[in-house]
Amino acid sequence: MTNVKSREMQFDDWMRVANPWRVVEAAQTDERARDAAVSRIIDTMLELQLECRHDNPGYQPFSITALAGELPGVRGRSDQTMLAAMRYHPDSQWHTACARLMEKLPRRQAAAMLLQAARIRPEKMGNSQWMVTARQMVDRQDELLRLIGLNEKVRHFESVNALQHAARRARSQLWEWLTEGKVKVA
Repeated sequence: MTNVKSREMQFDDWMRVANPWRVVEAAQTDERARDAAVSRIIDTMLELQLECRHDNPGYQPFSITALAGELPGVRGRSDQTMLAAMRYHPDSQWHTACARLMEKLPRRQAAAMLLQAARIRPEKMGNSQWMVTARQMVDRQDELLRLIGLNEKVRHFESVNALQHAARRARSQLWEWLTEGKVKVA
């Protein structure tokens, strides 16, 4: 049996904790856990906006069997609803809670925070519409806000500073809610 030293959890340790509710619980008293919880909440909110906001009842023009590879030669679109259900079922309470938190944030602040979260710095390899400088993000905000589904009823950011300030206010609000224990299972 090895003697393992008990050490204080760091931000990266909290980011690796599988259960997000454990991180939220620790966030009330641990600043590193709070930082990790804010980061995880923002990531989940962005994921909800980019991948899970499709609500199309009725006939769907895709095949669920295309996902399993059961139909040779089928190159149809995959069922995003089924993928989301398979991927997110264990975390459904987490996703519901994050969606509610996003609804509570002022829309402009949430939009700024998610724009910053989606941004990929131009020096990274690859090609994406999210690969922008801060200035380009402000210049292309109509297009980028539309991609995350927040282009309606959001007053435009007149400068990089205005965008950063709004995003900082949203993160601070999340931080405060975590400190006060207001982030709970939905």
